[in-house]
Amino acid sequence: MQPIDYPKALGTAVLVLALNMLVTTAAIFAWSLLVDPGHEAAYYQAGAPKIAALTAPLGGAALLCLASWVLGRRRPGRHALLFAATIWAAYAVIDIAVGLPMATPAQLFTPVFAVSLGAGLLASLIGGSLAARRDAAAG
Repeated sequence: MQPIDYPKALGTAVLVLALNMLVTTAAIFAWSLLVDPGHEAAYYQAGAPKIAALTAPLGGAALLCLASWVLGRRRPGRHALLFAATIWAAYAVIDIAVGLPMATPAQLFTPVFAVSLGAGLLASLIGGSLAARRDAAAG
């Protein structure tokens, strides 16, 4: 990887995290309007963490896979798997850095969080592997 690829991976991680938050918010909003309408705001505020616990890990993994695949294909000379791992590492660091001011380490570092980050790593590497496979077939 070139030195410029590291800031690109960081920017991609920020974008993926922001998109994942947007997708999670949209899922909570859709739930409140389409699945279970007619309650007071406190009801939805209480249910939002449960919805987020389902959608955020899935959304993060899907977005990491997609980003790693798309960006891994854009530059055939770039090591797609290393780039995918770098995107994930930046994503994990940012996710932890954003979470720590809002929760204690014991509240943040849960088995669910570990599974979420593990799924994100696996998905990112799958995207990078698919990109590398395409590069190998084309080259």
